[in-house]
Amino acid sequence: MWFIWAVLASLCAAALAESNRIFKLNAQMLNAWRSTIAVLLMSPAIPYMKWPESKGFYAVAILDGIVTAIGMVMFFYLAARKTGRVSSMVLPMAAFSAYMTWWMMKPELRPDLLENPLQVLIAVVSFTLVCIAFQKLRDNDSSLDSFIVVLPVGLSFGVIDAMTKGVLSEDHNVYHIILSYTFLSLVACAIAAWIAAIPTPLGGRPTKFWDKNLLWGSFWCGLWTVGMMLTSVFALSSAPNPSLPSLILTLTPLWLFGLNYLRKVDDDVSIPASLLILAGSAGLLVSTLW
Repeated sequence: MWFIWAVLASLCAAALAESNRIFKLNAQMLNAWRSTIAVLLMSPAIPYMKWPESKGFYAVAILDGIVTAIGMVMFFYLAARKTGRVSSMVLPMAAFSAYMTWWMMKPELRPDLLENPLQVLIAVVSFTLVCIAFQKLRDNDSSLDSFIVVLPVGLSFGVIDAMTKGVLSEDHNVYHIILSYTFLSLVACAIAAWIAAIPTPLGGRPTKFWDKNLLWGSFWCGLWTVGMMLTSVFALSSAPNPSLPSLILTLTPLWLFGLNYLRKVDDDVSIPASLLILAGSAGLLVSTLW
């Protein structure tokens, strides 16, 4: 089931990247408005939310929101200029970071090379295929400057993914918990995003606070944000390892390529690299069936 949720999350992520490629809005103001709209869209689900007693749950959810606020500014900034490909470099790094963090959190769950050598081999080869193929997907987007920008964000996302799975695994009523976790994360994200959007003495906001195009673009980004966050947390809660949903999310550029193909828009995505990503994702799925 986690695989289906992860695929849905990748579709929402593609729609999110495509939305700001179309609207090309200021990253800070878009992040503030889309997270606020996402909170409003989730508000009707408040009666169905469950609030656990664990302090760790609230700490991780709030930290998730803050990291997401920082990451999404970078995501929108790059998506508006490079069709979302560079921002997706975060995903392989997040998967690696989540994998290593989960090993440290749950050492008893590490795959045993002696007991299941084929499982370990398939997982390692598949993970390597995805990472290598992803860097070849579009060479013109993979600059050193872009890599430096997304590196700390990718590593932070991975740590948060592992911590999220850890706090969600503590409760059996997972669907109600996921609603409350996602809602709290979005609230924290909105607060952090508005703080970041406050004008500084060195200059004001580069875009209007109240603008029709800004609100319209933020609505669509908020809608896809809710879908992406809910489905990705669903995937994390049921996946055997928190790195797996992140690797499935590497399908995001393939959905963008498919959309451009249908619209007959030129897209220089490498077909061989895309096929390797699909093969690697399929291999990771097979490696979890032991």
